Amino acid sequence: MNDGKYVLGISGSLRAASLNSAFLRAMSLHCPAGITFEIYDSLDKIPLFNVDDESAQNPAVEHWRNALSRADLVLLASPEYAHGVTGVIKNALDWIVSSGELLDKPLSLPNLSVRAHLAHSQLSEILNVMGALLHEECCPRATLEAPYTLPDATEFTLVENAGIGSRINDLWRNIESVITSTKTITI
Repeated sequence: MNDGKYVLGISGSLRAASLNSAFLRAMSLHCPAGITFEIYDSLDKIPLFNVDDESAQNPAVEHWRNALSRADLVLLASPEYAHGVTGVIKNALDWIVSSGELLDKPLSLPNLSVRAHLAHSQLSEILNVMGALLHEECCPRATLEAPYTLPDATEFTLVENAGIGSRINDLWRNIESVITSTKTITI
């Protein structure tokens, strides 16, 4: 990791052509020097949450918890599905409710769709209950005039779009500012 600045990107979709995943890959193409950006790609390995199994050692759950623990900031890009939070992201979050990996963790929650507002507010509430620190300047909302994705977009078409590329750079500046202001130094 560079200078201890590590951002973990998480897509709330397992779909191969997910616009949220494409957005995260576009973010990786614009990642500023001094920040390590990793996209978590193992949500599909996390078993269905069962409180009876919560204390059992599960390698996929441990990998998830460790990835979150290492992050200076978590960037969560998740779609809305049937007016709600996707099952895959809700399941992953359920596994960390009592272990606390998001407690006091800076979090970026961009809303990439102009039509998806219900899941975004639900996810914001869930993350607030879990103690995550949602920074408004790191939670941009797409509008018709200022989109963050395009139909059938790839990471390359997103960064090639001047407006979206500029908004991605703005988001990185805000993320970097949050990381710098909240990073504590251990002596």
